[in-house]
Amino acid sequence: MVGLLDASIKLEGTTSRRIMKEYETKVLPEHFSQPIDIDVTLTGNQTSVMTNMPQYPFRSTENAIAFIEELLAHGITSVVLRIRGSIYGPDYKAAIRSHSEAIRLIREHYPKDKLEIVVDPFSIALNKDGTWGVKDSAGQLDYTDTADVIEQITTSFANSGIDSILTLGRIEHEVLLTRQALEKIQRTDIKISSFSQNSETKNAYIYLEHTPDKLDTGQKILVGNFTEMNIQMLTDVLDGSNYVIVKPLENFQLILMAQLLLTNESFLSDYLHSPPVQTLLRLNEATSQKVHRIQKHMPQFMELTKQVKVGAYSVSGTYYMQKKIEQEKSERFAYNVVEESLVNALSSAGDSIYRIIDRNALWFVKQQRSFKV
Repeated sequence: MVGLLDASIKLEGTTSRRIMKEYETKVLPEHFSQPIDIDVTLTGNQTSVMTNMPQYPFRSTENAIAFIEELLAHGITSVVLRIRGSIYGPDYKAAIRSHSEAIRLIREHYPKDKLEIVVDPFSIALNKDGTWGVKDSAGQLDYTDTADVIEQITTSFANSGIDSILTLGRIEHEVLLTRQALEKIQRTDIKISSFSQNSETKNAYIYLEHTPDKLDTGQKILVGNFTEMNIQMLTDVLDGSNYVIVKPLENFQLILMAQLLLTNESFLSDYLHSPPVQTLLRLNEATSQKVHRIQKHMPQFMELTKQVKVGAYSVSGTYYMQKKIEQEKSERFAYNVVEESLVNALSSAGDSIYRIIDRNALWFVKQQRSFKV
């Protein structure tokens, strides 16, 4: 203790605590994936207003193609397509066909070496109560039929030219079902991005006019349930996820934990033996079996995780609040708010970073250049 509290250290210093003169992390265009909401019912070069989403419209496929050209000119080479047509419609096959056609047209314009296309299939089986999946005649979600829709989505989108498909973090074994569908058509080159830690946040879907204000789908992890989010992330990686996308982006602790758990074997082993994890595993046999497989084959699992990257997704409620700040304060003030959030996410992910999916991506890059940051 005497050595630790050495009073002989000569106290010479400055009036600043700062050590580093440069930022450790800088946000670059290549860090982003720009979401694009496409409405296949729009024809020609059209857009339509999205509720509560200023400066972020629905786009026709033709308009989206032109918009991607602007993205590429600013160094953003990845997009997340969120496609809709007859939302809340029961004809899943027709929806999948129309969405796949939009993907195919975009891919025709931009080959894989020029543009990464990730697709979020959220609207295909979205229900009015906010749940996702196929309902039976009694109005209850049907696992078998929902699993079949996931296979249809995966197969059709893979054949249309995507690079990656998002799993929504809604039903059990989503990543496994997606991987099996890709293996079935021998398309293991298609990557799986997963919203593994998807939580029941109330501000994620501010653009859906008819969604209840106090929505609880019963499908997603309860906000703040840290242990479950980490375990679901690990089991998704076991099942085949290539990119773990933390949603909402503000969950910096989950980004950091994902990086640590996926890169540090001793840290992972200690965590899986911790009391909170053991308590959780007693609640779900399927999850418990997957975790025990990880523990039994730890070296092989760590080899698998070397290929896994960590990303983050900024939800629509966050975008809405940032735009309100821009309206009430200034572009520069809003830019500073967005930048701090992005830098914290990037710092948390470290070398494991994949992409940040953010509706403000192009806006941020443009502002960054105008401010010459």
